[in-house]
Amino acid sequence: MKTVMEQLMELQDKLDALKAQSTEYTTCCSGVCTCDEDPETETPQEVSAEEANVIVFTKDELITFATHLVERTLDKCKEAVTDTNLDADNLVDLSMGYGYQIEVELDMDAITRSIHDEIDGTIEMDSDSVETEVNNILNEMKQS
Repeated sequence: MKTVMEQLMELQDKLDALKAQSTEYTTCCSGVCTCDEDPETETPQEVSAEEANVIVFTKDELITFATHLVERTLDKCKEAVTDTNLDADNLVDLSMGYGYQIEVELDMDAITRSIHDEIDGTIEMDSDSVETEVNNILNEMKQS
């Protein structure tokens, strides 16, 4: 399972590759091309970003988008931790020690597993949920 940052980096790499392709076919010689051309070779058709389902971000817009995404993820994680149902009977071991001292031992592995399970159940990583979240953030960015 990829982290949000890994997914954002992949998106940025794809955007960079598309930008490189769009500048690959530029005219030369002040708009008059004298290069040897194969008459049977078709000139690539330009496709708009909308037709290719591509979103172009400036660096500031990408930072704003990533910030919104991280804020939403953090809120969901905090919600998951708050809603974690920790059963003290399974997490705490009480014993009588020397001199009638009560010794308390926490099962940190069980606590960690419970929190991880709750976060995994709260954060939806399927493509439809991620797409919905991205669209919501983009709509918020358009409105502001």
